Amino acid sequence: MKYIRPEWKHHRVIHSKHPPIDCFESPESLLLAELESETSDRVVNWPRFIAGEDYRAGPGWSPVMASFCYPREGRFNKAQRGAYYAGDSAETAIREWAWHTGQVWRGWGLTNEVSATVRCYTGQVTEPLLDIRGQNEYHHDTDYRASQNLASGLLEQNEYGILYNSVRNPGSEAIALLRPTATTPVTQAGHYVLQWSGERFTGYAHIDEFKRL
Repeated sequence: MKYIRPEWKHHRVIHSKHPPIDCFESPESLLLAELESETSDRVVNWPRFIAGEDYRAGPGWSPVMASFCYPREGRFNKAQRGAYYAGDSAETAIREWAWHTGQVWRGWGLTNEVSATVRCYTGQVTEPLLDIRGQNEYHHDTDYRASQNLASGLLEQNEYGILYNSVRNPGSEAIALLRPTATTPVTQAGHYVLQWSGERFTGYAHIDEFKRL
């Protein structure tokens, strides 16, 4: 097995309907944490998803922690526990997000009258990741059984994550972090709007300036 720490800045996008700041941004505020715990599953149940030694709070940690505490099944994780997925560029992150979200939107029957706005976060990998680039059994288009089993074994060994080929943006790379401590705190890096055709996302554009009303 070969382990590598990618030197490129990683990019992750999330739907902008999710708030950019919550109690993980304010570790010094016990009152805020208590108030948030009344409504936030992240605060109440985070020990179900993250080991105590991996807990992080403060500026830039909310998007990271949320990815583990609000799990949705992916290439390297099952529905019981999340992972932090990111790409080597904003385009890679957007294409990965668009493919997976498109499966959901298509199932909902959303028409071309809607679009999506996503927020991009960037950071740096801090720990070596298992390099599986070029190993086809872990890069199947839709069958994630082999890759999920691989990740489960790595998690039992307290490994930090996986470096792999982006399936949705060929020629690019992506990461699946299994522990929050495998990244630095992240920073916002812009917003993008994606067009939905009723069947798939067909294009995206960077929002240069966002003005509040």
